[in-house]
Amino acid sequence: VHSEVSLCQNAPSEYGDREKLWNAVHNIEKASNARLWREIEVALPQEMNRTEQIQAVREYVSSLTDRGMCADWSLHDKSDGNPHAHIMLTTRSISENGTWAAKSRKIYDLDENGEKIYQRTDKQGRKQYKSHKEDFNDWNEKERVEEWRETWANVCNKYLTEKKIDHRSYERQGKEQEPTVHEGFIARQIENKGGISELCQENREIKARNSLLQQITEQLKAVGAELKQLIEQKGSVVNDRIGELLRRRAASKSERGVAD
Repeated sequence: VHSEVSLCQNAPSEYGDREKLWNAVHNIEKASNARLWREIEVALPQEMNRTEQIQAVREYVSSLTDRGMCADWSLHDKSDGNPHAHIMLTTRSISENGTWAAKSRKIYDLDENGEKIYQRTDKQGRKQYKSHKEDFNDWNEKERVEEWRETWANVCNKYLTEKKIDHRSYERQGKEQEPTVHEGFIARQIENKGGISELCQENREIKARNSLLQQITEQLKAVGAELKQLIEQKGSVVNDRIGELLRRRAASKSERGVAD
């Protein structure tokens, strides 16, 4: 239902044509097993209208292009209750001159004096120093996944008034609730044709268990509230009785002339 290309600051304007963008990616990646792109798929809340959905994805993508990626993204909606967006991202940074940067760079190890550590001299007489490789950017670090999930939740919540998105798992949120599984288009297609999908059936069973768990949780809360009230009432009676005994004891000591 919608598709566009979003470029980072240093990208040539011609990369706005997705054919030229991905041909350029193929040309720079020489290794047969090279990663050509990274894909992020996001679910679109049905509470948002089409304009809001497009704007939300565009805003989210801008947080990625600000990091130096180019993004080719599309919204899909088959009116099956599963609107979503596919976002294809380039994996290389683009240098200030508009050319692709290396995926990694050599970093020389230094000694305690800040000097390069000599290892050997090669056959051509060139000195070799101890070094290691580092990724040119930090996009492959696992921490980025958490950041990107949180960013998407924050963007969506700007458009949602009632149900808010939380990127954390139920366990991390402290919820005693079982998460459902991703059904996908094929599973829903089977159900729409009158069949029974294993994934959809699994989700129905999970929802039934969650419903029962919620009922039990609410009952436990009600019982807990009643117990608290009874304990407070009993505690009040006990405190009154203790106070009465202390007053009697004080009065008895006073009659005997014993100091308080």
